[in-house]
Amino acid sequence: MGSIGLFLLSIPAFMLINSNVIGLIFAGLLILAVVLNFFIGVMASTLPAMFPTHIRYSALASAFNISVLIAGVTPTVAAWLVESTQNLMMPAYYLMVVAIIGFITAVTMKETANKPLKGATPAASDIAEAREIVQEHHDNIEQKIEDLDKEIEDLQAKRTLLVQQHPRINE
Repeated sequence: MGSIGLFLLSIPAFMLINSNVIGLIFAGLLILAVVLNFFIGVMASTLPAMFPTHIRYSALASAFNISVLIAGVTPTVAAWLVESTQNLMMPAYYLMVVAIIGFITAVTMKETANKPLKGATPAASDIAEAREIVQEHHDNIEQKIEDLDKEIEDLQAKRTLLVQQHPRINE
């Protein structure tokens, strides 16, 4: 919703900002601020869901700092675009390109609502759910043990075959 709003409202907002009327300038800035809040509102839930628990803080810090570096050049790019084209609407077009990138990113992200975070410890809301989680993990562990036993058998068979082919290996 934020990307669509940014795409649709960038030009009207900058038309208001360029109007030289204080009230309209305020309205244009308010529009951009409201659209910005659409992005900020979902960041708290979206960003942690993107990274597994064991690297979450490092990954979030890296992503945030890289985004700050990129965003830091935005005023310079916008000023250069306005200067080189003599078009005061260039920042609006720039925001529209960013909105398209944001929309594509949002559409291609996996939905993580009502799912545990990657690497998070399972949580239960009652005893029945806790028993279900324990049983599920118990079944998974039993399956993993069976898989390991099978793998050990296969490796022992391969070892036996190698020993038969090369009798000096066992010495």
